[in-house]
Amino acid sequence: MDSHPIVVPVRFSGGGLALQSTTSRMSAEAAFVRSIVSPKEGVQMTVVLFLPGERLPLQLAGRVTEIVPIGSPGKEAGFWVAFASLPAEASKRLEDFLIKRRGAHPTPQAPIERRSFGRAPARLKVSWRSARDFLQAWSQNISRGGVFVATNDPPPLREVVELQLELPDGEPPARTKAEVVQRTTPEEARASGRAAGAGLQFIGGDDEFRRRLDACLEKLLK
Repeated sequence: MDSHPIVVPVRFSGGGLALQSTTSRMSAEAAFVRSIVSPKEGVQMTVVLFLPGERLPLQLAGRVTEIVPIGSPGKEAGFWVAFASLPAEASKRLEDFLIKRRGAHPTPQAPIERRSFGRAPARLKVSWRSARDFLQAWSQNISRGGVFVATNDPPPLREVVELQLELPDGEPPARTKAEVVQRTTPEEARASGRAAGAGLQFIGGDDEFRRRLDACLEKLLK
């Protein structure tokens, strides 16, 4: 399967589950959905993809073809969902999106940027609970797919944490599962000129989390 590393928000439902997450790979026939709680192989799913520049989300039917459990060496936790036969309009929207992504990186030597949505600079209080401890820090930027947290003690790469975000909406902290997909130590930060911290990808929230996050980003990106 000719898939590409692309992160977009996705809502999936089926097999007794309904969660907001993100993709990590996509093709015209399938998507890999990040999740630490996966449906059973063979289950019929509905996936709703939120593509950049699209006014309406893209709703697709599909079937779970492969599950990658959390803790699989060198692999991201989640599942592959193969799309059923797509209506012509849905197929064209998906193909157009993938062509644009590939067009921005026309050669194999130019890797596709995983992130599909722009980041907004934002200083938000962030807390997370992991297998090690409970930590608090401040975000440096945030997008629909994840958040970068500035800290001199970033959690290990691939660690999954219970994330709490204090969004500027006056409500209690928004909660989601997130995975560490980028890690920069203070030593690496000094050498590269980047900030020390961790990039966290959202991989398991509810509809309320997505609603509040999108409302926050709409204001931040104005």
